[in-house]
Parts: sequence; C-alpha cells; structure tokens
Amino acid sequence: MGGSGFFGLLYVFSLLGLGFLCSSIWAWLDVCAADIFSWNFVLFAICFVQFVYVTYQVRSVAFDKEFQELYSALFQPLGISLTVYRKIVLCCDAEVITLEKEHCYAMQGKTPIDKLSLLVSGRIRVTVDGEFLHYIFPLQFLDSPEWDSLRPTEEGIFQVTLTAETDCRYVAWRRKKLYLLFAKHRFISRLFSILIGSDIAEKLYALNDRVHVGQGVFKMNATAMSPLTITPLGFVPDLKNSTLDPLNETACENWKEIHHLVFHVANICFAVGLVIPTTLNLHMILLRGLLTVGCALFIIWATLYRCALDIMIWNSVFLVVNLLHFIYLVYRRRPIKIEKELSSLYKRMFEPLHVPPELFQRLTGQFCNIQTLKTGQAYAAEDKTSVDDRLSILLKGKMKVSYRGHFLHNIYPCAFIDSPEFRSTQMNRGEKFQVTIIADDNCKFLCWSRERLTYFLESEPFLYEIFKYLIGKDITNKLYSLNDPTLNDKASKKIDRQPSLCSQLSVMQMRNSMASTSDSEDGLQMFLRGTSSASSLRPGRTSPYLRTSAKMKPIEESVEDDVFEAPSADKLELQRLP
Repeated sequence: MGGSGFFGLLYVFSLLGLGFLCSSIWAWLDVCAADIFSWNFVLFAICFVQFVYVTYQVRSVAFDKEFQELYSALFQPLGISLTVYRKIVLCCDAEVITLEKEHCYAMQGKTPIDKLSLLVSGRIRVTVDGEFLHYIFPLQFLDSPEWDSLRPTEEGIFQVTLTAETDCRYVAWRRKKLYLLFAKHRFISRLFSILIGSDIAEKLYALNDRVHVGQGVFKMNATAMSPLTITPLGFVPDLKNSTLDPLNETACENWKEIHHLVFHVANICFAVGLVIPTTLNLHMILLRGLLTVGCALFIIWATLYRCALDIMIWNSVFLVVNLLHFIYLVYRRRPIKIEKELSSLYKRMFEPLHVPPELFQRLTGQFCNIQTLKTGQAYAAEDKTSVDDRLSILLKGKMKVSYRGHFLHNIYPCAFIDSPEFRSTQMNRGEKFQVTIIADDNCKFLCWSRERLTYFLESEPFLYEIFKYLIGKDITNKLYSLNDPTLNDKASKKIDRQPSLCSQLSVMQMRNSMASTSDSEDGLQMFLRGTSSASSLRPGRTSPYLRTSAKMKPIEESVEDDVFEAPSADKLELQRLP
C-alpha cells in the first residue's frame, strides 16, 4: 500500500499518465477548454518522464543469472535493496570466476592474501600440510579467516591450501577496492562484518565436527526473474465514427474562457507532486498529500464554479483513496519509542542492519524481559544450568566466563551471553552449560524465552536471517576474546566495530592449532576450555606469514568504524619485545 518501491511507482505513474492523457483528449474534442487540455497534457508528460526514469532504474539493477541467484539466496533475505547490491556487484566488476577441478585457489605459504571470495557453485577442500580440515560449500567465503586476520595496511600469505573438488564458480573482491567501498558505505561495511564473522564461526564448527559431505553440487533455490516487459499502450481516436456534440461540430473553433483560479491551483498541486524526485525519502508521502489537496480543490471547483456532478463524484473517490494512502504512509513513519535501556542495543546492533524500529519493538516487547544480576551472582553454572530455556543479550555491566575455575573471557554490553550454547544445541536439546558465567559487575540483560523466540523468528524471515548472522558474528568475537583474554573494555568494543582485527588475533592460527590437536579431544571444546591450544595463540607471537604492506597505504577516507586505524606505536613496541 502507498505505491512505494519500483513496481509501485510504475503502477502509479502509468495509470495516472493514462488518466491525464484521456482527460487531454476529452478537453480537446468535447469540452473545448484550452486550460484543461494544457494542464492535463503537461501532467501526462510529467508522468511519462517519471515512468521512463523508473523503468530505466529497474533495468539498471538487473543482473546476470548467477548474481541474481546469489542475491536471492544470500542478500535478499537480509533486506538488501537492489541498488545497494548493485554497488557490491560493481565492486567485483560483475565477474564470476571459474576454478577447474583439482586446481588450487590458494597454496600454503605461497599465495598472497589480496582478495575476498565467495563461492557460488561447487565445493572446495581445505588442507594444511596435507591434512584435511573442512569443506567450503556454496554461499560461503573462501578466505574469511585470512581476511579477518589482517589489517588493511598488512599483507599476508595463506597458511592453508584450498583445492577445488569439483568445477567451481566464485566471486572475488579485490582487497583495497572493497575497503574503499566500506569507507563510502557504512551499511555495506557492517553487512560484510556480520557475514564474515558468521562464516568464520561456521567454519570452526565444521572443523570441529569434521563433517564429511558426499559428492554433489549445491543448487540455490532461486526463482528466475523474468525481465520486465512493457507493452506500450496507444490511443488513436476514431474520428470518422465518433459522434460529436452538435454544438462542437467546428472542432472547438470557439475555445472557452479560462477557468477559475481554484482549478489552476489544483493542477499546480498535481504537477508539484508528480515532479518530486522518486529518490527523495519522503517522495510518496508528499505525492499522496499533494494529490489529496488537488482532489479537494477540484471538488470545490466542480461544486461551486463548474456545477459538474460527475467531476465532483470522481474527485471525491480519488480524495478518499489518496487520503487513506497518505494516512497509512504517515502512520508507518510515526516515531517508535524504544525503551531507554534498549536504545543503545538497537543503535549498535540492529539499526546499522536496517531493522525497522517497529520490528525491533515487536521483538523486545512480547516474550522477553529485562533481568538483573548483582555482582557475584551466577547466570549459568557448569554442568547444572540447562541451555534450552533462554537466550540473552547483556545490556549493562560485565560478566566473566570460566571453565573449572579457569578464566576464559569477559562478556561486555551489546553481546550475547550464551550464543555458543544457542548455536551448538539447536539440534540437540537437554544439554547443560559447560562453562560458568558470573556477573563481574551489577548487570542487566535482555532475556528471551528460547522456544517462543524460535517461533517468532520462523514467522519473520528477515529477522531470522539477522539473528543467524549476529549470533555467528558474536561467537567469532568470543573466540577472539578467548584468544586474548587480557583485552580491556575499549579494545573489546572495537572487536564488534572492526571488520578486521590485528594480526595477533588470528583465526588462521586458531584453525591450524585446532587441526593439530589429537582426535580424542574435541578441537573446539579444547579451544573453549582454554587449553594449551589457546594459550599458544596469545599475543607476542607474530606469524611469519604476516608483514606490513609497503604497497598498500592506509586509506584516508573517514569512516565511523575504525576499519582503517593503523597499529599504534605502543602495540608495535610490544611486538618488538622478546
């Protein structure tokens, strides 16, 4: 309702244009009113120009089949518009690259990390020193751990080998070009941040489970979009068979005098509403409002000056229709009041991903509540508390996570408290927490009933996708915190804001360390328990595969996320210490 969107605009401008064209013909052949003919013809021309412009916009965001399938499977569920997706596609030069069977995408210790790639079709095998780690399937990034482990000013070399098991097709973004896109569009930067973070979490779980999937090529379920076809409508009056009023047999040789000022003001309202650029945020509200005013003035003109019952009735109908659309659009734009305690959560986690305030209000207003914990109280006890009951986000304070008395990491505001448990037990119920979570300060957290949240997300596909990627990103952030449990509050907050971290917090090292653990122990569980695998990854050991780039200089574009912040002098001094 309201006529928003590309196809809504096409619908509105096409029908309005046809209506004004018919009115022009009527004014020329029957009424013999020059001002009525002139105004309707001008309005028809405006509608025609707007229709052509919107049609061109629809054509300009059409993509090849593979990019259209990628959009339908990955980006459209997240509410990404075609115009934003077009910027992402142009950044990779709208090219899909082919990798033949048994050819290598990257070789361990040789291939530089200079791009970010997303697999479209096929399957890729990841190995280190000849040992199999995991597979990469369609709609997964090929090199997300490598990308996330480097700053824009650093260069690195792959520590794994990626080999195509089948003929593969993938999309690749050059590193510097993608960072420039992030600098210009913060929303795209945030989008890739959660996609990459969630992808890393999936790879670590796949590595932990060692799932061996049989041969087969994944095919995306995408509905082929048929190209927009426009059938021109022409109107050729049959002047031979038309029956004209006997008074007008001279084909309007005697034009009537100009109508009242109210008539012209009404047409001015129509014209102003129709020439408003469609790219304006409030375009449809202004259009509906001005059409409503114009119809009201036409009713006054038809009733008081023209004495035309049919004109008055038709404009009354148009007035009601446009007024209803206007009220609906204004209602949707109404300010949504979000509780003060939840405003920071919305602005930091959900607003950057374009989650509407009313949807966030529904998410937080029905089946969840805000709970408190005093310092020293436990949120979960190891091997005692069930993970099936709830999912929580910390709003205020700080929590400490430990395993058998050994400190693992902290949890800070605007982070999920139990995202690893939620992700690990989606298929298996009845599990218990394997860690103890205690409030280190007086804490407030938002708590959902897990069962009711699951039902709600099933009814909201967009929010379901957002939650899936936010939880994946949060798990990756916790792994970073576990890798360096000495992170202070300021540094921990930057983890969520930066699409890439410093080289000390390397997911590549996590992956390789987990691969080297014995098969008798679960690699991811060992990592979460803070064993020697994790301790060997702590800062102070700089990977020989990482170095500062001499070619790639820091990008100077200003951006709210600290993506392009160069390593501080203090950090460099710490790295030089033995």
